[in-house]
Amino acid sequence: MIRPSLGQQADIAWRAALPVGLTLLLMFAALLSWHLPRLGTIASALVLISVFFWTLHQPGLMSMWGVLSIGLIHDLMTLAPFGVGLLVLLIVHGIALWQRKALNGMPFLLIWGLFGVVAAGATLLTWLLVSFLQEMLVNPAQAFNLFLLELVCYPPLAYVFAWIERRLLPTD
Repeated sequence: MIRPSLGQQADIAWRAALPVGLTLLLMFAALLSWHLPRLGTIASALVLISVFFWTLHQPGLMSMWGVLSIGLIHDLMTLAPFGVGLLVLLIVHGIALWQRKALNGMPFLLIWGLFGVVAAGATLLTWLLVSFLQEMLVNPAQAFNLFLLELVCYPPLAYVFAWIERRLLPTD
């Protein structure tokens, strides 16, 4: 058996790290000081969308360990109650894995609808956990805004991710 060259090995490693690396890159870009209010919610929305998409389409490259790493970094960077984002991302990852085969070949609108249900549940769980941990009700308008942001941002990000997947990643 012929071993791949060093360049081929680097190419394989780069492609394998693309979904997790792209998710982290989106999160860091959203957390830069853009002088816009509530930019942390944008990072949360981008991370949730990315984890859902890549788990559905490339589950071997968006593993539980990758989601765990993303969740830990997300919680540290957004200064949210530690563990909330991590737990929510792991649940979203599990749901996407569970529904992966059922959604294979389904129309985009159906997948978007399922994402909307998952995002609503994830946002509600986040709101409940943060309210519980802070021992006071957090303004539900912030959670609703996060849900709307996730719902609106999914189609363009899914388009970009699908383009990247078709061009750069192997089929699963």
